[in-house]
Amino acid sequence: MLKESWLPLWDAKRVTKEISAGIIHRNLDAAARRELAGIAGLEAKVAGALENPKPLDISRPVLDAVLAAQYYEVFEALQPPRALRVYEPCVGASCPVILATEAYSGGQASYLTINLNRKLREELQPKTAHLKMSIRIIEDNAQRALAHLAPQSFDAACFHHAVNDILQTAVSEPRGMDTTNIDWFPNERQMIEWLAEDAQAGRLEQRGKPELLQIVGDAARLVRPGGFLVFDHFNWRKFIGVAWFPWELFYNLIPMTRRWVAQSGLPLAEVGLAGVDPQWWLVLEVNR
Repeated sequence: MLKESWLPLWDAKRVTKEISAGIIHRNLDAAARRELAGIAGLEAKVAGALENPKPLDISRPVLDAVLAAQYYEVFEALQPPRALRVYEPCVGASCPVILATEAYSGGQASYLTINLNRKLREELQPKTAHLKMSIRIIEDNAQRALAHLAPQSFDAACFHHAVNDILQTAVSEPRGMDTTNIDWFPNERQMIEWLAEDAQAGRLEQRGKPELLQIVGDAARLVRPGGFLVFDHFNWRKFIGVAWFPWELFYNLIPMTRRWVAQSGLPLAEVGLAGVDPQWWLVLEVNR
């Protein structure tokens, strides 16, 4: 049952308190707390970080903390067990879900990710070393999740900015790119250009959609009945009008995922949360 007192989510004043002195701030490492302390006009920067697409003058330390606060508030609204078990495919080097899980659980949660790219995994580990909860990283493709994990062993699966990574991997591996060992970000433009090429040619039905739906379907099996799958994506305004960047595709990744899931027959039902923009977020409950 939803906790209505948290709705609508993501009030800028409340989020500012959470990241400046509240529950998210208490779970940041010392370096992140120092960065935030030195930022003037914090509430205005929080309001900017909550916008979509993301503005040009955004503060990255504020954005990172705000994303953690957004996931934390989603957890508070959905009310999974405090000692929740979270699965995150394709985490990369980003830790908002991890921080939100630690904050919501008071360090009593267990968190597991399947992370394919080795360099991103190495970047992630120091960011989470200060946390109390159990964190496990499996180096593999998320398409092999069921080879490692038992059905119904999680309360939630979170896909933070992961849909594009799954699609990019799906179109890049067959072209010879080793997405396990590459330096991800210097190669990402090439991956995005290949994704745009396949989307323009109508090939995502054959390569991209099957991989994404397998990972989502496996997540639905790994999460217990009554648990949740949470997706988010965001774009940067600086890419509007950039010739090589497929703006319309990236703008519509969450609506496309919603449509594909609805057509798939997976036992998932959308949960609407006041304050959450369905253009950029998708929350699904596992029904069996």
